Amino acid sequence: MKKTIYILLFLQSAGTMLFAQQSEKPFTLKGTISGKSVDSVILSYRNGATNQNITESKAILNGSFSISGKIKGPVSARILFKNTGEEISRQQYWERTREIYIEPGTIQVSGESAPLEKLKITGSRTQQELDELNLKIQPIRKEMEPITDALSKEKDHEKAAEIRDRLEPYNNRIKKVTYDFFVAHPNSYVTLDMMRFYVSRMGLDSVKQVYNRYNAIAKESAQAKLLAGEIKKIESGLPGSTAANFTASDMNGKSLSLSDFKGKYVIVDFWASWCVPCRKGNPHLIEVYNTYHTKGLEVIGISDDDRNPEAWKKAVAQDQIGIWHHVLRGLNMELRMKNLPNPQDISEKYGISSLPTKILIDPTGKIIGRYGDHNGGTEEDLDKKLTSVFRL
Repeated sequence: MKKTIYILLFLQSAGTMLFAQQSEKPFTLKGTISGKSVDSVILSYRNGATNQNITESKAILNGSFSISGKIKGPVSARILFKNTGEEISRQQYWERTREIYIEPGTIQVSGESAPLEKLKITGSRTQQELDELNLKIQPIRKEMEPITDALSKEKDHEKAAEIRDRLEPYNNRIKKVTYDFFVAHPNSYVTLDMMRFYVSRMGLDSVKQVYNRYNAIAKESAQAKLLAGEIKKIESGLPGSTAANFTASDMNGKSLSLSDFKGKYVIVDFWASWCVPCRKGNPHLIEVYNTYHTKGLEVIGISDDDRNPEAWKKAVAQDQIGIWHHVLRGLNMELRMKNLPNPQDISEKYGISSLPTKILIDPTGKIIGRYGDHNGGTEEDLDKKLTSVFRL
């Protein structure tokens, strides 16, 4: 099973106009809550006009509450019910909140304070579209429950990876249902918002098909512009493109540049110490290296372990892959969380969003193969390509 390493940080179904209004409009979220006793509600969302995170906390009186604000158009929000003074950890926050879509106008919330999945939400066309999608996905998730329960209880890293592999057919069915929704509702805010998750799970042709169906208004949204940028990144890492140069310090602290390897065939291997499929593939990559290195093949490992260099070095030693070159990708989470560019991020230069992914570069610096992710071939395809290149 491939490992997704990041997701994009980034609107009318048949009749919903998105961002037609250029100014902010008021919204009111009204709720009637029963069940477990709670005395406050917290709503968190991002203001589209100022790009600021807004958190509103209101008291629940006699089971009712009301939160008002201004937004430019539909936005994703998270709602949480709690008692005043109750301490909630970060993990508990994500477990106890529910993502909803709010938009200008009056939105009604009703139901019990837990579980939040059963809350009834009306008055938001965007939320209605999401509910329609979830209704189609729910039966598949129900089928997955025995496997997801087993996964939650498994502590062994490799056994957990095997369980995740069993989820793949179900995830593919969910992806198909979701993709059909995207195609049928190209300008829904749900589509624009959820594409940040699916750009790494779909092939480029499918991503572009969704993007090309956006109308002019949707294409002016921040989400669509970021998606367009991601498409360009992926295209820059596809066969036929000139491989983007990069410079980084290797495991020994020496400077390494891709341009140093002109005249050689190079496999740029995007991997990580925590990526089980990557580690399982290393013995085969050692065979490839030993077969072709004397004939002009080099391997540069690009590790997604910037936040844990010691794990990176330990994995290189354990897997005995120090026979080739190794650098870190250059991930800077502070810049990423602010949606700021990072010229040092090698993965960004090639549009890498899942591991393992391998890029094959010829002696002139042109990309002639991509393998491992949804935009490339298989390990067997790489073997065939190398056999052809070196004419064995």
